[in-house]
Formats: sequence, C-alpha cells, structure tokens
Amino acid sequence: MREWNRWVADVEAHQGDAPDLARGVLRWLVDAGIVVADRTDCVLGDVPGGYAPGPSARTIVTGDALTGDALTGDAGGFPDVWPNGLEIDVGRSAFYGDVHEDDHVTCPRCGAWLPFEVVLPEVEEWLEGGPDSLVCARCGARTALNDWNWPTPCAFAELGLRFWNWPPLADAFVAELTRRLGHRLVRGESGC
Repeated sequence: MREWNRWVADVEAHQGDAPDLARGVLRWLVDAGIVVADRTDCVLGDVPGGYAPGPSARTIVTGDALTGDALTGDAGGFPDVWPNGLEIDVGRSAFYGDVHEDDHVTCPRCGAWLPFEVVLPEVEEWLEGGPDSLVCARCGARTALNDWNWPTPCAFAELGLRFWNWPPLADAFVAELTRRLGHRLVRGESGC
C-alpha cells in the first residue's frame, strides 16, 4: 500500500518561534480531542513518534471522505491503518507533492523556468542551513523558495504538520490553524 500524508506548512514561522508555535498547536489539538497527547509509533519520518487520532479527529476532515472499508478503527470510525498519526516537524523541512523529472519551477518575476532537477540541490542546500532563495537564470533576481511557482504545492518551512493517511483536511480547520498561527500556510499532500 502506498503511504501518503496531508500536510500544512507555516512558511512564515521563524526558527526561534517554531517550537513554541508547535507546542501551542499540539495543546489545541489535544484539548479538542483531535489527537491524543502521548506519542506513539503512528507516523513515518525522523521524529520520535507521532500523535494518534483522537475521538474528535473526524471534525477536521471532510465528511465525504469518511466512507468505505477503512473506517473501522477505534477513533470514532477514523481510518484504521498504519501510519495514521500526526507528525509535527520543527526545523527546516521541505513539504511537496508528487514531482516528476520533467517538472519545472517558474520565476515569479519573469516567467523563466528551471528544471526541478536543477532546483533540487538548492533545496538540499537550504535544508542544510543555506540560503532561502533561488537565482533566476534569465532575469538574475534572487527570490525566496516559497515565492517561486512550483508545479505542485511545495513549502519550505520551520514548522509543519503531516497527517499520515488522513482524509482531506477541512477548509475550516486550515482557516482556524491559520488564525491561530497568524501566518501564511501552504497545504498539500504527498505519497511515498
């Protein structure tokens, strides 16, 4: 089975603020019963466990996605698969959907494009602490990674939430998360 996650990334959180923002979001989600407080082995990734769906997890996903055979779990009919938890990423992380070799990234200033394979080393450099920008080969403008036009939703952030194998997130939930964080959020999904 192909694993996938729905993600929401805060592209305006600063390195120093991300841990406190993450704690606040987690407290809100636990208090609302969206996830349970204790970490368990319910996510993929490089984190020490994640947060399993709570009894109110259904309230933040779209209702039409909650039909079918997978809905037999203990969390109020939530999908009973592994992984199925919330992973909270704090620190430089790249969030992206399915990208193909022939995809390209477009300069927001002049419309020139770069092949994704050329951009990938720049993203890897950013993950290691490098600059948060790309230089356009045509106009020479240096533009932040999050301001380029990507072929699929992409975000480069200090804070992000990955919901492993969850149904689509409700717009109202993302709007409330945006209000609570007070920053621009980018959302997408990816598989592995």
